[in-house]
Amino acid sequence: MAKIQEANLDVTNSISMFHSKKRIPLWKSRLKVMFAQWMFQRGVLHLIVSVLLGRALFLSQFTPFALPMFAVIFMVSRDKSLLVAVGLAAGASTLGVSQGLYTLGSILLFCSIQFIFKKWLSSKRLFLALTVILSVVISRFVYLAIQSSVPLNWVDGVMVAFEALLAGVLTLVFLQGIQLVMTKARKRTYEPEELVAIAIVVASVATGFISFTVGGLAVDHVITRYVVIAAALVAGAMIGSTVGIVTGLVFCLASVIHLPEVAILAVAGLLGGLLKSGKATGVSLGLMMATLLMGLFYGQGAALEYSLYESAVAALALFLTPKSWLAAIGRHIPGSDAHENDQQLYARKVRDVTAEKVQKFSDMFDTLSKSFECKEQEPGLKDMSISIDETLGRVTERTCQMCFKKDYCWSAHFDRTYDWMTQLTLPDKEPLIQWKSLCVKAEQVQEAFEQESAKREVHLHMKKQMLESNQFVSTQLQGLSAVMKDFAYDLQRENEKHEKQEEEMLQALREFGIHVDQIDVHSLEYGQIDVDVMLPFQEIHGECEKLIAPMLSSILKETIIVYQKVDIPSPYEGMVVTFRSSKAFKVNIGISHAAHGGGLISGDSHAAVHLHGGKYAVAISDGMGNGEKAQKESEETLQLLRQMLEAGIEEELAIKSVNSILTVKRTGDMYSTVDLAMIDLQTGKARFLKVGSVPSYIKRGKQVKTIEASNLPMGFFRDLDMDILEDQLKAGDLLIMLSDGVLEGTRFIENPERWIKRQISELKTSDPQQVADILMEAAVRTSGGEIEDDMTILTVQFQHQLPKWAAIPSAVKTG
Repeated sequence: MAKIQEANLDVTNSISMFHSKKRIPLWKSRLKVMFAQWMFQRGVLHLIVSVLLGRALFLSQFTPFALPMFAVIFMVSRDKSLLVAVGLAAGASTLGVSQGLYTLGSILLFCSIQFIFKKWLSSKRLFLALTVILSVVISRFVYLAIQSSVPLNWVDGVMVAFEALLAGVLTLVFLQGIQLVMTKARKRTYEPEELVAIAIVVASVATGFISFTVGGLAVDHVITRYVVIAAALVAGAMIGSTVGIVTGLVFCLASVIHLPEVAILAVAGLLGGLLKSGKATGVSLGLMMATLLMGLFYGQGAALEYSLYESAVAALALFLTPKSWLAAIGRHIPGSDAHENDQQLYARKVRDVTAEKVQKFSDMFDTLSKSFECKEQEPGLKDMSISIDETLGRVTERTCQMCFKKDYCWSAHFDRTYDWMTQLTLPDKEPLIQWKSLCVKAEQVQEAFEQESAKREVHLHMKKQMLESNQFVSTQLQGLSAVMKDFAYDLQRENEKHEKQEEEMLQALREFGIHVDQIDVHSLEYGQIDVDVMLPFQEIHGECEKLIAPMLSSILKETIIVYQKVDIPSPYEGMVVTFRSSKAFKVNIGISHAAHGGGLISGDSHAAVHLHGGKYAVAISDGMGNGEKAQKESEETLQLLRQMLEAGIEEELAIKSVNSILTVKRTGDMYSTVDLAMIDLQTGKARFLKVGSVPSYIKRGKQVKTIEASNLPMGFFRDLDMDILEDQLKAGDLLIMLSDGVLEGTRFIENPERWIKRQISELKTSDPQQVADILMEAAVRTSGGEIEDDMTILTVQFQHQLPKWAAIPSAVKTG
């Protein structure tokens, strides 16, 4: 059963996967299995093909197809070689008894040469072809010597050599084609040369029908025309015309009288492929047009009528062919609709499986998060009484157990003793005077209670730390779960097709005189537009910004800007330009550094990066100390933070996660501060997350606003104290972020913060780079020219995103 399912023309697999949900009647399924068993396992198909190839002729006198067929079957499916030999001999016998004996003799000679010389030749393919050539040469010369009454001449030698070489080539072709058609060597997709090999095999088999007629119609013509229009319907004009030409050429090798058939088949494949959108009707119309055209061209007269009848029968056979059979074949041919649908289905399945696995990981992290999650509750009365009893038990074991008044206190006056000692368990509770006068070990008992109280405090503190750690791990796992859940959603989201909008944009640009090869629309969601335009030229005069972006803005009713340009690699010319939605605001960055002592290596690091969702992050990290060690610490901090933000983790959780990592791996006095600003370029809202950093400043006109916080750097404690501040930025604002070296270096200034605010308010320029340089120069001058600590100034200019060019009106509007 496995062999049946693996056969390329397996009838049991003829129902397309796209109709797999349709239930097939049991009797029909059994009939198909039985038919497949007879055709493939029991060799009926091999017998039929061998009979036809046995009677296939070359130049009306040679038979170069028989021995290659036997040689290939002898190599790939030896158990059916005897059946094929009988079929080939029987087919050749229909041409004459002598021809049958020649075919049988060449087969026996081939087997003898195979047996004798196989141990000296390592290449099986080459050995097979050489053996076929040698067998054809010897057997044909013997045949001609017996049949001919005159001595052989050089013309006979040339013809024999040509037949032998053709047989060798056909052996290699059959070795590729027959394995794909008649054996279990099944492939997912056929290569172009494999399709040609299959076409040659089919055409060779069809030549076996030459001289067969039914009602005056040539059977070989009907079969070849059916094969050509079927290929055109399944794979299009290119494959259809290729199959037509190959089939016609094979027929010409059989006899030159089939030359008009080459033209009919080639034109039928071309026209049928061009009209394949009309399904079987369109392809059949192409065949009839080709037949009529070639008939009029060659002036066949009465023969044209029979040729049209033959084409009509081939078209009728195509209409009667189940669509599922054609789809099953088309799945193996690149470029066919069935193959494309199969590839899309496979890609969708891979995507769904990947998304499912990612979703499972998300669920796993969510479950782990819930297992670490701790809900703090106030201790109940029962828990407190248990804790008091445990403390009393440990104290009495150390003090009262060996006391001579044990029976007096805990037997005769149990309630009074228990109440007094219970009060001693309370914090900051002084012992009762009456109890001191009765207890002979009052000081020892009190000291024992103090020791137990200290142990209890340590225990509670460790428990609290453990709860906080579990809660932090729970938050981290929950963040990972959310990121992976979003990723799974993005994987499962279908890419919408925007063919109509692409054609409308293409038409509008071409009407305006802009040559565009292709437009790919990835998203038309407002604020998230993403369009790729392929241009057949290199931009010289700014056509993208001046013409294409304004026209797309008019078409899409939204400001569109050029996001990036990528040159098409050589030898092709042109470029691919990506256009995306313009954000409401844009930022310009300026940065200025000064290393400790005027050196080249600064312990400060900075980062500025665009994030998903129209957000922009800028950050400064100051590693403790100076030099390479501090630089490595600050760079590592920002690298971890950047990667987490780009992965989609929220900024607060990202900073806490980085702090946790630094705390675990901290060695010595290596700490780092983080000053992070998250800016929404669509709304202008800004969130400032400060960990051990100095104040930042927002300059709006002459006013300067301070953004400050007070906490420790990262890496000190696992429980991070982080201040989160929010503000609304406006167009024209200037954000200035500093490292602590800028303020600490102004040792001659009584109030450094007031000094820096005055410097900012007196600025005459709004260029971010110039602002950074001016403030850095002022800080260095104020410190007397001595740079005692690394200094970094990062400035962010916040402006409206205004298009450089106005939208160009267009009559085309996407819908």
